[in-house]
Amino acid sequence: MQPERRSTLILTALNAVEALAETKGWGAYPALLALVDSTAHTIVGSINAEELPINQDVWRQHTVPGTRFTLPYWIGLQAITDTLTTVKFPRLRAWTREQIGPVIAMAFLAEGLDTSDAGRRAAAAHGLPVDPDGVPVRAVSACDIDGRFYQLLRTRGADTVSTTVDHPDARTSAGSVAVSLRRLLNATHA
Repeated sequence: MQPERRSTLILTALNAVEALAETKGWGAYPALLALVDSTAHTIVGSINAEELPINQDVWRQHTVPGTRFTLPYWIGLQAITDTLTTVKFPRLRAWTREQIGPVIAMAFLAEGLDTSDAGRRAAAAHGLPVDPDGVPVRAVSACDIDGRFYQLLRTRGADTVSTTVDHPDARTSAGSVAVSLRRLLNATHA
């Protein structure tokens, strides 16, 4: 499959993941997903989003008992990445081999707060509530085998999703989520 076609199919799969999350509503735990190329088994070609079997208790660890304070979910993603790429690497490889086709991208679906001034301005411009703690957002972030970084972002209450795709030479994909996803993707191909 050509990289441009793969990118288009990955975006379609990520939009489907976000749309499903939107129908389920807010307040869900994160999900770590492998995007699997099933084109060898179809004429049209498609990408399946398969959730990795992660114990949901790991996501509950972001709350700090007795306070309103919560840690960002990407901290849990880093811990999961460290575990899956070392101690549980054989399990990750076995799970990867069970899939219908090769893993071509890793994705992370999570909710959080956008505390940036730009996020607050964007929410206010759309008439959305702006909480002093930040603007609630849902992000679907992914890295593919061609080095692209994708991010779909929905502000709570918004009808649309903003989409960004950084190409391999972009410097903007060096954040901790992108680094974790790249490490996991590389591990599935090791």
